[in-house]
Amino acid sequence: MKHSFLLSTAILLTSLTFGACSSDDDEEKTAAYTLTTVSNAPLWQINWEGNDACPDWEDPDPSIYENWAVILVQLEDELKPYVSEDDMLAVFVGNELRGLSQPAIFIGDNEDEISAFFLIKAYGNETDAKAINVTIRYYNSRLKQIFTRSSQFQLKAGAVFGIDEDVIPQFTLGSSKYPVVFNFGLAPLYQQLTTISPSFAPQTGDLVAAFVGEECRGCYTYNSQLPLSSSIMTIYARNRSETFTLKYYQYSTNTVYSFTNPMKIEN
Repeated sequence: MKHSFLLSTAILLTSLTFGACSSDDDEEKTAAYTLTTVSNAPLWQINWEGNDACPDWEDPDPSIYENWAVILVQLEDELKPYVSEDDMLAVFVGNELRGLSQPAIFIGDNEDEISAFFLIKAYGNETDAKAINVTIRYYNSRLKQIFTRSSQFQLKAGAVFGIDEDVIPQFTLGSSKYPVVFNFGLAPLYQQLTTISPSFAPQTGDLVAAFVGEECRGCYTYNSQLPLSSSIMTIYARNRSETFTLKYYQYSTNTVYSFTNPMKIEN
């Protein structure tokens, strides 16, 4: 069972249509697009590089705490390629640092199966029955970015978390570079594609991406187990005033549909 971490920054859950930013003019209500034939599948991916300074976190003084618990934190696959020995992971209660771990531990037999963990001892004075709000902050030195996730925890004295259950915070949802995260339902995109081509049929390997200018802010790989009309893509933004456009890569024809009508993140 995975331990669920709530996002410490705002999450905007949105279902946008292609007419969300259009005026009343008929021309603007029609989604404009271009077609491009490519030789290979595009390498759409999010650039997680930031500009956060290395934090000055220091180990807490164990003598001022009555008890401790151990947490084995596993990094999500999205960040695993960027892990280095200079990374740090810290546990906070409020603004008080309760535990610090460095470097990461790698477990696995081959490159595809290797997982990155941080083993951290979190100190406290709370009683076993008290649930507290815990924030885990992860500094990735290669990306120069601090990722933050928060959740309510019951730090029982001497307890070990992450052994019988996976503790995998979704740090990409707590990015300091992209503090606004929202879920975009792909049903409007599917409807538009079927309007363009009545014979359109999504296939495993098709790709969807959201762009702010030339910057990829979200990507989704279609899997036939879930209809495209029911699929959801996570999109990352710096603020709610940004607009984005969509691109769709059709694997069977090596064609990219680039939609040019901008869509805006709205409350």
